Amino acid sequence: MTLTYCGRCGWTLHLAPARADGPAGHGLAAYEQVAAPADEQTLEGQFQLRCRELIGEIRSLGFDPNVWVAMINSLGAAGAAKKLLADHHMLVVTPWLVRRGRPELTLEHEIGQPRWSGLFTGEERAEAARRQARAGKTPHRRRGRLRARRAPRRSGF
Repeated sequence: MTLTYCGRCGWTLHLAPARADGPAGHGLAAYEQVAAPADEQTLEGQFQLRCRELIGEIRSLGFDPNVWVAMINSLGAAGAAKKLLADHHMLVVTPWLVRRGRPELTLEHEIGQPRWSGLFTGEERAEAARRQARAGKTPHRRRGRLRARRAPRRSGF
């Protein structure tokens, strides 16, 4: 079985049977490849090629961003990025990369590069920067311990 879960909360996102045709024949599911862009000469096509490179680097670190790949293959890389920004979703791989000291491999970092200013609005680029900053922060937890209270003893027992 292959299991995809949220790195932040642990919620199961996807469960699928393992395939025998995976890498090195170990019964692991093969990586879904990022589709080639319709036109590599356009800015959108170049962005998709760059996302393909990022995904290859991320996989070499041991993480398969399969949700991101599926979104790219159905919406295109720029469309996937814009949908994630508009829906206020962060890829699970973003905090994973930031915690490992590789923020330059995140989608949010790439959106902020001047090269892509023709693809993304100033607001989208600002939102991507805010998300990357938040990705490195751990969720706030209560300080101290919760103590169980014992019920008062009743006399006569």
